[in-house]
Amino acid sequence: MVHWTQGQKEEITHAWGSIDKIKLISSALERMFKVYPWTFRYFKDRHGFTVQGHAAKVSGALDTAVSHLDDVKSHFKVLSSKHADELYVDAGSFHLLTDCIIIEMAWSKKDKFTPHIHATWDKFFKVVVDAISKQYI
Repeated sequence: MVHWTQGQKEEITHAWGSIDKIKLISSALERMFKVYPWTFRYFKDRHGFTVQGHAAKVSGALDTAVSHLDDVKSHFKVLSSKHADELYVDAGSFHLLTDCIIIEMAWSKKDKFTPHIHATWDKFFKVVVDAISKQYI
């Protein structure tokens, strides 16, 4: 179990509630596909795939994580199994996406994205990546 300070919880819940999540995650996905083009292989054959559509799915999962900071793993169990057993997503891709989300957050907040805030989001996304990777064998 991860220990969150009150300040970390407030940063995550307040900031996450006040941003345009679909826009942020869409930009992060586009960045990931450009910088790490092999990550697009999971989507190229999916009929009806759109960046914004997938951004909405990712946003929903991250909403769940933000709402359950103290128990992300149990809330991501089904999602982890789906990515491991049905979609066959390389678990390393989750780190790439969360890094791109942090970059987009930093870009949007500019000087307000302090090293302390960066560390908080880095911690949050490490918890998320660990939770979504849990069902991988």
